[in-house]
Amino acid sequence: MAIGTARWRSAVHEAAGLAVESIRVQTARSVLAVIGLVIGIVTVVLVASTLVGLRNSVAQLFRELGTDNIFAFHRNGDPYTPASDADASRRTLSPEDALTIARLGPSVRDVGVQVLVPAATTTRIITARAGGNESDSVLIEGASPNFFEVTDTPFALGRPFTETENRVAASVTVLGANVARALFGTTDPVGQSFLLGGDRYFVVGVLAPRKGTFFGENRNDNVVSMPVATAARRFPDADQTVIYVRAMPGLRESARTETETILRLIRGVPAEAPSDFNLSTADQIIAQFDSIGAQIFLATIALATVSLVIGGIGVANVMVISVTERTREIGLRLAIGARREDVRLQFLMESAILAGIGGVAGVTIALALGVVAAAIAPAFPALPPLWAVLSGVTSAVVVGVVAGYWPARRASLMDPVEALRYE
Repeated sequence: MAIGTARWRSAVHEAAGLAVESIRVQTARSVLAVIGLVIGIVTVVLVASTLVGLRNSVAQLFRELGTDNIFAFHRNGDPYTPASDADASRRTLSPEDALTIARLGPSVRDVGVQVLVPAATTTRIITARAGGNESDSVLIEGASPNFFEVTDTPFALGRPFTETENRVAASVTVLGANVARALFGTTDPVGQSFLLGGDRYFVVGVLAPRKGTFFGENRNDNVVSMPVATAARRFPDADQTVIYVRAMPGLRESARTETETILRLIRGVPAEAPSDFNLSTADQIIAQFDSIGAQIFLATIALATVSLVIGGIGVANVMVISVTERTREIGLRLAIGARREDVRLQFLMESAILAGIGGVAGVTIALALGVVAAAIAPAFPALPPLWAVLSGVTSAVVVGVVAGYWPARRASLMDPVEALRYE
C-alpha cells in the first residue's frame, strides 16, 4: 500500500510538472484557450455577488419595517409606483380603517397609518427649503403618532409627534436622515423650521440612517413625515393610505386573517369574491424578491454555460494540438517504461491546470470589477459569496477535465513505435 501511494504521488508530481512546463511554453495559446472560461466565471460570480448583496440589503430593508407587521394597501405592488389597469379602479384604504382593525382584531397589538403625499403636482414639484439649502427629492408622508413605534423606527435626534399634535394638525415634522443633512447640514435640526411647498413646518425629530437599502438607497432616508391630520389639511388630495398592522407576539398569521376579514367587511367584499386589497409581510416580500432573483440567476447560469462550453472547446482544441505536437515525446516516454495511465494523467492534469488558471483568473477579475464598482458606488454589493468563488473555480476545473479526457486518452493509446516514427 505504501509503495502504491508513493508511486501515485510521484506520478502526480511528475505529471503536474510536465503540464505546467507545457502551459508555460505555450502561454499565448493557453490564454486564448481559456478566454471563454474566464468570461463565464466572471459573469456567474458578478451576478451572484450582486444578487446576494442586493437580497441581503432588501431583506434588511423590509425587516426594518417590522417582522411581526402586516402591510395593507388597496392595490398590489410598490405604493410609489403607478397602479396597474386592474388596480386603478380599487377604492383606497383610509385611516379610519386602521382604527377599526385595532378595535376588532384580538390578535392585533397596534395599527399604524402612513399616507403618501404626491411630491409633484400638475404645475410644480414640492420642494423643501431651509435658509439657502433646498431639496427637491423629498418624499412627503402623513404618519400616525404611533407609526414609528409600530415600525420600530430608530431616532437619531428628537421625538415622534404626539396625539395632541395630530389632533390639532400641528405643523410639525420628522425628517429622514438625508433630508435633515440636505437642509441643515451638521446643525441640529430639532426645533428649527423650514419651508415645504410654501408652508412653514417645525422639526421635532430626525430619524437615524436606515441600514437596509435597494441598490444603495433607502427611501425612508428621504422622507418628510407629518401628522396624518396635518397631511389631510395641507394635502387634501392625498389618499394613498398604507396600514401597518402589528401582531401580538407569535400571532402574526391570526392577525393577518383578522385583518383580511375586517377589511372585507368594511369594504363590502362578497364572500365568493377575491379581496380588493393586498396584504403582505416582510417575509412574503423577501420571498418574492428571492423568486425573481432565482430566475435572473438561472438565466445567468444558462448564458455562462455557453461561455463554459466555448471555453471547454478551446481547451480541448489546445490539448489535441498539444498531443499532436508531442507525439514523439509520448512515444519516447512509453518506450522507456512510462505506463499508459501516466501519459493519460499527464494530459488530464495539463487540461485541469489550464482550466483552473482560467477559473482563478475569472474569479480575480470579478473581484476586481466588484471593488471598482464599490469605489464608484459604495453601497454596491461587491463581495461575492464563498460558494460562488468555489463553484466558479470548480466548474472550470471540471470543464477542463472533461474537455481534456479524449485527447489524454488518445495520447495514452498511442503505439510507441509509430509515435517515435512521427515527424
